[in-house]
Amino acid sequence: MNIQESKYRACVQLAAIGDALGWITEFVKTSSAIEKKFKTQTIDRFYDWEKLTGGRFNGYLDLIMSGSYSDDTQLALSVARSIQSDGGLDNDYFAKVELPNWLCYARGGGRTVKTSASKIQRKSARWFSNFYYVKSAEGGLNYREAGANGAAMRIYPIVLANLSNRELIKKYIFSNSIVTHGHPRAILGAMFFGLSLDTIFSFRTESFDSLKYIELIGNSIHSELNIDFISEFPYSSWISEWNRDYQPDFFSVYTETKEELLYLMRLVYRGLKENIGDKEMLEKLGCFNPETKSSGIGTVAAGIYFACRYYDNPQKSIINSVNCLGSDTDSIAAFAGALLGALNGVSVIPTLWRDIQDLKYLEQISDYLLGISIGESPILSKSYNGNPGKLLNSIEVDDFSEGDLVSFVPLGIGKVTSLRRVNTLTKGRYNLVLNVNFEIGQSCVFAKLFSLDFA
Repeated sequence: MNIQESKYRACVQLAAIGDALGWITEFVKTSSAIEKKFKTQTIDRFYDWEKLTGGRFNGYLDLIMSGSYSDDTQLALSVARSIQSDGGLDNDYFAKVELPNWLCYARGGGRTVKTSASKIQRKSARWFSNFYYVKSAEGGLNYREAGANGAAMRIYPIVLANLSNRELIKKYIFSNSIVTHGHPRAILGAMFFGLSLDTIFSFRTESFDSLKYIELIGNSIHSELNIDFISEFPYSSWISEWNRDYQPDFFSVYTETKEELLYLMRLVYRGLKENIGDKEMLEKLGCFNPETKSSGIGTVAAGIYFACRYYDNPQKSIINSVNCLGSDTDSIAAFAGALLGALNGVSVIPTLWRDIQDLKYLEQISDYLLGISIGESPILSKSYNGNPGKLLNSIEVDDFSEGDLVSFVPLGIGKVTSLRRVNTLTKGRYNLVLNVNFEIGQSCVFAKLFSLDFA
């Protein structure tokens, strides 16, 4: 395995590993709760664990197997399948095939991404026109104000497929981001993470200087994060709609957010230089504040901090980020993991982390993206039309058994490896939970709510 292949594989794998480890701690508030549940105060390996999903009354206890990743990795794989053999991004395919069907097997997805995935199914909605406003008991959700990290967490395949072509990286990330997020925090955070990842590929561990790296990427905030392509169609249509009956205008918010991002990176620089503690650093970045903990720029800055602070000890970097309880642990650890993998290669991945879910498929995806970047025009195995077996996209009847052949748009043919029927708190209902392994190499969990008299 050559150096570049090693870096590609490590980037994809360590991002998924950080996601899987951080998912365990994402909603845990104290180390005593960790100790009670896992008999340890520090999460440094995979565990089997449980999580209530699907709501209080109609939900079920999801049995999460050791090494399982969450929506961060699921959606990154969706983006990878949306990248064509020449490196181009099929936005229509991502928006109309991958994203809405992801809802059928989503694990740990946030409110913004799930809402966007639902709203993009409207016939009138294109990938560049998914504007919405949703009222709910939890408060209104406005596309223009969606500034969390749901875009940044999924875009690293775009970088790997177009390495060193920074204008294309930036444009493709912008395109993918606006399918789900409209606020510059989400868009800028995704583009900045993409350019930061592209930059770190050029370094070797032995010559890496974290402060010089921060200076280098910090300078790109004003020099490279312009969006001159916004005058082109369909971006011009998107910006016109964004600005319609809305103040302040997009470019005003975009400019303010660039300054906010620059301020955060200056905090990271000073934090590294002064060797402040991890939790103090994340506090300064707003990662413990409920209003900003999932910020598209704050969490990216935190991921960059952890990658730079422990660049020569990737295992410690991910473990420390995973155990900063109260922050968005899975996304921060995934950002740090992708950067550290791109810097170090697979040799830094410990054996106990090699049990990450779908390892072979992660390797296949990274090899596909590498092939694109070096001009080999590879073909990624994917099948989503005309497959035999019971269709999982719209489960109508509970007639499933272990070993059943199934099909699913866009993952193709699969097999039910196990299933459960779990009663809900609401009398007379239950959830059918299917574990499915697909021939392409990805495994997923599907759940469908039924009435007992409908079985």
